[in-house]
Amino acid sequence: MRSFLAASDILERICAFFGRLGSWLIIPLILIIVYDVVTRKIIFIQQFVMNSWLYDFLSPTKLQEMEWHLHAVIFLLAYGLAYLNGTHVRVDIWRERQSERRRGWLELIALLVLAIPYCGVLIYQSWFFVEKSFLQGEGSPAMTGLPHRWIIKSFLLIGAALLMASLLSTLMRLVVYLFGSSALRQEALQRLDMVGHPPEAADEAKPGEVSP
Repeated sequence: MRSFLAASDILERICAFFGRLGSWLIIPLILIIVYDVVTRKIIFIQQFVMNSWLYDFLSPTKLQEMEWHLHAVIFLLAYGLAYLNGTHVRVDIWRERQSERRRGWLELIALLVLAIPYCGVLIYQSWFFVEKSFLQGEGSPAMTGLPHRWIIKSFLLIGAALLMASLLSTLMRLVVYLFGSSALRQEALQRLDMVGHPPEAADEAKPGEVSP
């Protein structure tokens, strides 16, 4: 059981590394958006770029496509880490009122029946999706758009793999939490942000009452 926790921590570090790496892409995304807005309002800058060699790199079509691509990359690289941290969107009033152990069982069943099989299919199909784009030499349909579209499509495969890593990490922690010794259960629960109740829930409980 201890080895399960160690392996889950390794997978979490991998997801955290790529998630933080993707977060740095917000900087070029902001710069591109600012440049796009400024050149739309200050016409002479736009004209200068269009009539110079810079247009090959800073055409409006390339920049707009780069915005879309960066948005996708940031999301896909952070998805696995977001799941591990329990920061993804959940709208389930019934589940939130259950005990931590029951929530652990619900999460385990959902992982085995839904999440992991779906993610496996996504990884399998993404491989052919990227391979087809690469073999066809797919590029932007726009004349001045970005070439090599397989590069951005490959991040779907990378993002799905990171999501699978986060799901397997959570699965191992749930096994320890539900079937391990009492000491290991507490360690596992501390790593299961999507199972444990948030601190504010305990703070809101009245004196002498147990938080739901």
